[in-house]
Amino acid sequence: MKRRLVLGLLLVASVLGAQKARAPKVPVLAAYVPDLKQWRLEVAPALGGWSSDRTVSLRIKLVDPKDPNPPKDEAQPRFFNDEDEGDDAPPPEDTRTADQLRQERQAREAEAARNAWRSRTLQVWFNGATLRWHANVGATLHTELTAQNGENRLEILEPDSGLRVVRSWWVSTARTRLRVVTIQANDEYTGGSLQVQEPDGALAEGGRRTPSGGMLRWSGEYTHETPPPGTYTLKWTSGWRGGKPGRIRVEALLDGGTDQERRWTWERLILPGAGPVTLGTFDVEP
Repeated sequence: MKRRLVLGLLLVASVLGAQKARAPKVPVLAAYVPDLKQWRLEVAPALGGWSSDRTVSLRIKLVDPKDPNPPKDEAQPRFFNDEDEGDDAPPPEDTRTADQLRQERQAREAEAARNAWRSRTLQVWFNGATLRWHANVGATLHTELTAQNGENRLEILEPDSGLRVVRSWWVSTARTRLRVVTIQANDEYTGGSLQVQEPDGALAEGGRRTPSGGMLRWSGEYTHETPPPGTYTLKWTSGWRGGKPGRIRVEALLDGGTDQERRWTWERLILPGAGPVTLGTFDVEP
């Protein structure tokens, strides 16, 4: 009897061992290695010839034709109606275990590592200003430029692939008397943004027009066709505390292209997490 029991246990153990040995392994996805020679740099609109519009809404996209999982461009924001206001139920309780949370974190880190190749820095030259734009392969980058009266030149370079796009066009509009631009002074991306305080105390910030008509665009360029006379103060918000120090340069141009042209330049090291930093001031005469 005992012998039969031992034989039965050995048989069960051998069957379980065979099943365990045949258990499928979790597949490990290999990181995609792109062929940079196959990439394309798409820029729209095409730009060229003459234009009466100084504002250019650019769409830039790095395309890998063999991308195994191209990202989708961000969807349009959802607009809520009155019926949505009552939907304020609390979120469900999180019942995940510590092991589940660890596995999910590891999966996110592995996914980020597999997609690290998408993150690229574009070197940009626009009318003598040097810029750096951050782009992801397969996703459309939307940005705005403010062209100057006369000839404009835009050059975009993706340094790893060597892709380069050059555009030139002419603009004929009413003259913009005051122009302030932000220039990245080194290779380190500097967080934060420019602020322009006008003589009456109005503060021009990204995407907002002041009561007098000044406009500071998200691209970091401030323009005013008829700037009020007085003292203008330039400030820089330092952005995320976890960032790195970086040097920025800001240039102001008044009455450009005339015999009354005046220029000012400020350059400063920006430390992350500090409050708004005053870069300098300049005066506009009637």
